[in-house]
Amino acid sequence: MGFSTPARKNAALIAVSGAICLLALLFAQSATRLVADESVHVPQIQWLLQGRFDAHPMLTTIPGFHLAVAGVLKLLAIDSVVGMRAIGLSFGIVAALVFWRIRRKLGDASAVRSAALLFFLPFLYPYYFLAYTDVLSLAFVLGAMLATLERRHVLAALALLLAIAVRQNNVLWAGFMPLFALWPTLREANWRPWRCAGECARVVWPYLLPVAAFLAYWAWNGTISLSKQVAAGHPDLRLHVGNIHFSLFLFFVFFPQDVWMGAKRFATALRRNPWWLLVPVVIIAFAKLKGSYDNTQFTDYFIRNWIIQTVRHGGWERWAFAVVVALSACSIAFVRFSVRQAWLVYPFSILYLASSWLIENRYSIIPFALWMALRTTGSDRADRIRLVAWILVSQFFVWGIFSGRFML
Repeated sequence: MGFSTPARKNAALIAVSGAICLLALLFAQSATRLVADESVHVPQIQWLLQGRFDAHPMLTTIPGFHLAVAGVLKLLAIDSVVGMRAIGLSFGIVAALVFWRIRRKLGDASAVRSAALLFFLPFLYPYYFLAYTDVLSLAFVLGAMLATLERRHVLAALALLLAIAVRQNNVLWAGFMPLFALWPTLREANWRPWRCAGECARVVWPYLLPVAAFLAYWAWNGTISLSKQVAAGHPDLRLHVGNIHFSLFLFFVFFPQDVWMGAKRFATALRRNPWWLLVPVVIIAFAKLKGSYDNTQFTDYFIRNWIIQTVRHGGWERWAFAVVVALSACSIAFVRFSVRQAWLVYPFSILYLASSWLIENRYSIIPFALWMALRTTGSDRADRIRLVAWILVSQFFVWGIFSGRFML
């Protein structure tokens, strides 16, 4: 029996994606020098392979990623940066597969293409080929999201515990997941949780495990950053708007179709209630980029730092950026989701992004991945165009990063 047309298209998409990804991996493996934060992560993995369990003095994260990579390398009897980068790609494939499962669970008939869109998300894709923590962190959080949708809350909590062992700020998703799961129950109880106390307790208690583990680690270490030497650059219990504004800028650049559709819905809402005009006006007045000291460094190498400094010290650039942020904020607020309570991803994403002083595009990866997982399917034609564009941009980023020309 032959494949149906959709099955053939999916098989072709997977084959082409695999070939493109393999070429990118081969090019990345040709780069012999370490890239940016690999100068911390690679030595940490090598120390673990040698049986040395000291933490690198510049390491900010709990070394869960490093233990995982070292464990796989040990099993394969490999000790090389090439091996570390190949393992990173395997984490990316796992994340895409989990994302595909989520989209199928939510009824997406084009789940394979949706997963391909996540896989080739330009500010995610290059990290598959770097010894960085972000891709494994994403895989665990998406795993927790899938388990939550399947109402397997103990499994979701365990996935979040592993996510925290990779990046500590993932503890915030331990608040999002149970609230997301309980929203329909609370709505049926007319927002009186005592009426469904038993169900609330059953759902919530597993998520207390990752929260308790995080608090225990924080109390033991004294700072959220593992290394106290660099803790000043990652202050505890302080909120910063930089990553929120930068994420909205990324939304404008990489999701123009969603910006356009959201802007039209905002314009409709504006005609019904002119007071909505105050929202973009306030955002334009206060939108700015500053970031930490590290965001002032190497503007000829880090694209994000060049953007941040251009906006920070520019005239018209600052106002243009503010308009972009305002338009993106008003547009993304009107994006439609597959389930009613998916809007909860916004407040938790804001808190997640605001917890980091240093502005980095990769901090936006998990918020955007969850947003992409929960939104409704877009225009078929628009998604095809977006996928082709993202593949081209992603390959360009890989070329630039591993040829030493720039870093995101």
